[in-house]
Amino acid sequence: MIFYKPITNFETLKTDFPEFQFKDSTYGAYLGIDEDGNSVGTCLMSVKDYSCYIHILKCDYSDKLLVEGFLRAALNFCANRNAYMAYCEIIEISDVLTYLGFENNNGVYSGDIPTLLKGSCCK
Repeated sequence: MIFYKPITNFETLKTDFPEFQFKDSTYGAYLGIDEDGNSVGTCLMSVKDYSCYIHILKCDYSDKLLVEGFLRAALNFCANRNAYMAYCEIIEISDVLTYLGFENNNGVYSGDIPTLLKGSCCK
């Protein structure tokens, strides 16, 4: 089982994602932890107005269930902050994005969060 631990402290986010250029938005991240307490990945997302942006996902992309878990955690985080639409440009997870219901528009995957949270790719 994987546990998705939220990270919302801005200073921690800046330390954990030094490669990212933070701007004027609400940011959050999830740390994936397995039963033994080992990190299995991280996901950084933001909310601006009514839009959710999934910026970074660091995990084993071949584990589709793990990728789906991070995406669902990110979508829930953003929906709880009044986001309605979700956007992601991480091409390496395009298969999972498509299975969940994201639509590809020139490399930008998007969809409305209520619909995306209904879909599943890994069950």
